[in-house]
Amino acid sequence: MKQVLPLLALACVAAVPLAAPAQTYPSKPVKIIVPYAPGGGTDVLTRVLAKQLSDATGQSFVVENHGGAGATIGPAMVAKAAPDGYTLVAISGVPYLINQYSYRNLSYDTIADFVPVSRFASVPMLLVSNPKFPAASAQDFVKYARDNPGKVSFGAPDQMTHLAMTIISQGTNTQVTIVPYKGAGPAITDLLGNHIPVMLSSSSAIMPYLKDGRVRALAITTKERSPSLPDVPTVSESIVPSFELNAWFAILAPANTPKAVVDFLHAEIAKAVKVQDVQERFRGLGAEPIEMLSQADFAAYLRAERDRWSKAFRDAGMQPQ
Repeated sequence: MKQVLPLLALACVAAVPLAAPAQTYPSKPVKIIVPYAPGGGTDVLTRVLAKQLSDATGQSFVVENHGGAGATIGPAMVAKAAPDGYTLVAISGVPYLINQYSYRNLSYDTIADFVPVSRFASVPMLLVSNPKFPAASAQDFVKYARDNPGKVSFGAPDQMTHLAMTIISQGTNTQVTIVPYKGAGPAITDLLGNHIPVMLSSSSAIMPYLKDGRVRALAITTKERSPSLPDVPTVSESIVPSFELNAWFAILAPANTPKAVVDFLHAEIAKAVKVQDVQERFRGLGAEPIEMLSQADFAAYLRAERDRWSKAFRDAGMQPQ
């Protein structure tokens, strides 16, 4: 009996972990890294999504801003994070993918080091100006830039806007001085202060200032005019034929994140973007809840988009830094 009792005690101790209830995801706060300064389109839309995910799961989804270095700091942090679903990155699609070609020594691969979770919103981009800028239309902007080569400063919050303005400049035979920023927030601040006269911004970031007349919309980058801004011409119809650009936003996780966690996040985002309050808040910011792709389709879409924009990058004659 003396020999049996210790064995029974050991068996009970060994059984304790098995008897403990299995923890389900998420069992602690989830961090979503936004690789831009506060106030830009990626930031404001991600915060709407994060609040809904928090409400739905009962666990906090916390947004952290880590801007700088062309929006490469945030993704680099997430690429090195534990692949457990508790550190995610919110990307603005095209700038994120272009960075693979914009930097010679990027510390991560935009495809291999991440697993796609889901896209969640898309917004048109707007060519906007400070009302004090003498050009009141896209055509006036082109004329003014031609008459004043190199003297018009253009705010570029990321590589996408830098590339887009390079294409517009080439297509209109103009010269502008491109001023880089760590995100749309700081660029918009300088636009409002008339430190830069013109920039490209997502409608989600700039819409509040359009509504109160603090900025002027010169053109929209979509293929057709927006129903919410019917008087704003497209870039294609006004200054650069066939030009089209849409910003879209997505959540990625570190590579090797368990499929069950990715599936859970994908499903929760799919539900979140169908919530009426989320849709209303997105649309109030000029954004549309995006159609859901399966994870496999989203992965294929990412690869195709990276190939498409790398060609545009090369065709524009831009060089990696």
